Amino acid sequence: MGLSYSDILKLESITGSSPFYLVVRQRFERNFDDLTAAFESRYQPFTLAYSYKTNYLPYLCQIIKQKGGWAEVVSRMEYDLAIRIGHDAEKIIFNGPVKTQDDIERALDNGSIVNLDCRPELDIAAAYAHRHPDRSIRIGLRINIGLSDEAGRSHIQNSLKVGRFGFAPAALHSQFLILNSKLQTDNLKVVSLHGHTSTTDRSAWCFETITKTLCRIAGEHFADTIEYINVGGGFFGRMHPDMPFKNVPSFEDYAQTICGILNTDNWAASTRPTLVIEPGVAMVADCVSFVAKVASVKTIAGRLFVTVDGSAFHAKPTFHSLNMPHQIITKDDNRSVQTFSVVGSTCMEKDILLTDITAPLPSVGDYIKIDNVGAYTLVMSPPFIHPAPAIVADEDGRYKLIRRKQTLDEVFSNYSF
Repeated sequence: MGLSYSDILKLESITGSSPFYLVVRQRFERNFDDLTAAFESRYQPFTLAYSYKTNYLPYLCQIIKQKGGWAEVVSRMEYDLAIRIGHDAEKIIFNGPVKTQDDIERALDNGSIVNLDCRPELDIAAAYAHRHPDRSIRIGLRINIGLSDEAGRSHIQNSLKVGRFGFAPAALHSQFLILNSKLQTDNLKVVSLHGHTSTTDRSAWCFETITKTLCRIAGEHFADTIEYINVGGGFFGRMHPDMPFKNVPSFEDYAQTICGILNTDNWAASTRPTLVIEPGVAMVADCVSFVAKVASVKTIAGRLFVTVDGSAFHAKPTFHSLNMPHQIITKDDNRSVQTFSVVGSTCMEKDILLTDITAPLPSVGDYIKIDNVGAYTLVMSPPFIHPAPAIVADEDGRYKLIRRKQTLDEVFSNYSF
């Protein structure tokens, strides 16, 4: 979405200062609707559980609730946020590798789905079931999925040979039976299998492998109790033409692969478990832009540097090397086209938002908008040197302030002086 210089001035009058984020509500809703349509048209029952960790902006989480989506959380902070937003506790999926006894017991008390990651968590749930013999305690298990292809190449994030999350399938059922036998309780029911695995390429093949593995384990070990097959998230979203990713799977491609397996697997086709997906990037990445004002333009050793009042922590806190889609917004439409890097407001040499781009060279007071920054930016940006920027929502051309710029008092409110 292109913005004019007058648009930017209007937005800055709402936020009170630069830099700021711009959230386009219509895109977020469109992604929800299109993902849901792609899957529901091929398989039902189906549930979309939005990944809070990707961007837990309350404004967006409330949209998910309004549209009937579920919340996927990985910490007590996120769980409590979902409750505060008003999510029905039974529509909250509690994942994550570290859950305390209090976390697990609160979620079970509320009827949330808790996907346990390890034996200590399973011990906590089993002990809870033992103390509540008159209740059916419904839990989920995260399954460790192997993603090495026929050539032996791992598709797990960073090409790791073995992922670190969940239960190893080979030991899963024996551990569960031993635990039940030891505690002499049969009211602990496994109703969900969770297979989220961060991958190198987000390919449809990865989700094919995840879905097949979950269906096999369900059919072999928990055929009578599984209600949810949860393939997790990690899907590609819509790709801006300036992004370097080509021929990526579409929402339709993912749905065709996953739903095709569920519709043909003997166990799944006969029991019809609810299919759960947990998209984050695919939901929110293309819905948010970051706008910063040019503070200086200078040449050093033959290289042009444009310094802005925001930082890479705001636009790409993982400091990846990609140049995100961007727009130079100037007062002067006749600016000369040159090659320059856009650098940030911190004291770190590596604070680089855009590297060696060729575009109209802005001047002091102009603006640079960087797109596709909705995923893992707001939630990973620390108050490093500067407080957190304001956030504005675009609701079909009507602008709404949904987070004001952080103040000194807010940054230091829990410190002792």
